[in-house]
Amino acid sequence: MTKSAILSVLAGCVGLASQAFAAGDCWVDVYDKTDYQGQKQRILGPAKLPSLKVVNGEDWSNRIDSLIVGPGAELWLYRAESFKEGLRYPPNHPDALKIWKESGAHPDDQEISFGPGQKEHHLGEMNFHHNTNSLRIECGKPR
Repeated sequence: MTKSAILSVLAGCVGLASQAFAAGDCWVDVYDKTDYQGQKQRILGPAKLPSLKVVNGEDWSNRIDSLIVGPGAELWLYRAESFKEGLRYPPNHPDALKIWKESGAHPDDQEISFGPGQKEHHLGEMNFHHNTNSLRIECGKPR
């Protein structure tokens, strides 16, 4: 076998391995409680979920409170269904905001994104406490 043939085979193997790594590590774990507690749901990417009413047989609308993004994934969360902007209902829980001494989300703050490997222990700190109704996961190179 020639040197160039060996290099071609090795390059192909590296490409396949990196594709497999990205596909196997493109996921998001969502939790219905802070600090990665409560019920967990793994959502495999790539995915575009215009509604969270049925995610693997369960309703996750306005339920996500913490999350972990896989090393090969990027995540976008949206307040409204179908990735739409604009509010159809109050985006926050006024009682909780009073306790946290925070104001409600600005109407322009309708989406939030997370990079590969990122963890968020409490979406309330980002004014996204139980206010996610659609999401998008894109797969890329792990970091």
